[in-house]
Amino acid sequence: MPNFIDRLSEKLTDHNKKRELVATLIDKAQSHEEALRSLVTDHWHAPLPDFGKIVRRPAYAVDGSRAVRHLANGAYLFVAQALIVGDCDGTRMEASDVDLRILPGNTDTAVVERYAGLMMHHLEVKLAQEHAKQMPKDSVIFLDGALYGQLSSLYPLEENPEDPLPDDVRDLPQTIVGCYTELFNTCTERNLFLVSVAKTSHEKMHARVWWDAKHPGRRIPREISDTELIYRWTERKAGHSTPVMFGTHAEFRGSRRILFDYLKPMPAIVSFFVRLADYDDALRVDVPSICLGRNELIGDVQSPRLTAPEEIIPALQVLVADYGGLEVYNVMLYSVDHEVRLHQATMDEIYVSIIQSELGVPIPLDRSERRFHSM
Repeated sequence: MPNFIDRLSEKLTDHNKKRELVATLIDKAQSHEEALRSLVTDHWHAPLPDFGKIVRRPAYAVDGSRAVRHLANGAYLFVAQALIVGDCDGTRMEASDVDLRILPGNTDTAVVERYAGLMMHHLEVKLAQEHAKQMPKDSVIFLDGALYGQLSSLYPLEENPEDPLPDDVRDLPQTIVGCYTELFNTCTERNLFLVSVAKTSHEKMHARVWWDAKHPGRRIPREISDTELIYRWTERKAGHSTPVMFGTHAEFRGSRRILFDYLKPMPAIVSFFVRLADYDDALRVDVPSICLGRNELIGDVQSPRLTAPEEIIPALQVLVADYGGLEVYNVMLYSVDHEVRLHQATMDEIYVSIIQSELGVPIPLDRSERRFHSM
């Protein structure tokens, strides 16, 4: 039997390999990182404000899950599901939605990679948009993920002119834009507080904005993710970062196109990181400007700009009210995440069987799916 454990141990005894592996895990800043350590010290505000007793508002959370299976005939089977749960004065509310699709095997790989995520995204935003009209005024809606990143990813699906996509597939990003437009309008009309929470973030946008504000015209010494910056040099203390307002700035051509062509009338997005307790993981939080009493639209903000830390106090109060401790970063999102997950066994043993039964034709998974998903 192959002895992989010994081989792994050998790699870890190599001095250069060990130094490389721990470089992004230790608090100590290397010489070229000192300016970055100083940067995050300037922009990490600790401790969190003392809010005293917070009156918890009615709260709702939306999340989704999806699965893609390769079929023996080369086609792709997509299933996505989304769930919204709510808590208003101890009364639980719940609603769900599911969608499925089979696309032929000659579908462009880029479309396959994006479609499952867009399909789930649509279900999530549609649930939020529909139920926002019914929930009590002044409620909170928690969305999963980084809102600005999700908005700027709604550029059109690339399609092959010789084999065009079905209309509803091709138009799915624009359909999601329409759902967001209605959702933001409803939030304004009903004074709903919309906040998105991402457990992980690999972007480096905040670090760049902080750097440019302090060192205009100078190149950042190292491209570093915001999460790494905060993890290494905030001493794991509870607090929050200086918020950044995002508008039409985007690094990718597709994102720039959607921001300029379709999203300019939407609220600008205020984004920050927060650690709600000492030694907890930092969360990325995005909030539409309208929820913070500001009127800037995406089209008004040509370049990301810093905003005053006190402006995010309403968002911090909302987050603190639903914080459940080191294991439960947000009571509502934690609950909906566990309930909406599409487990492998559910997909392969239940959903595929139901789909086969309703369609009246076999849906054979290809050999690799049968082999690895059954283990």
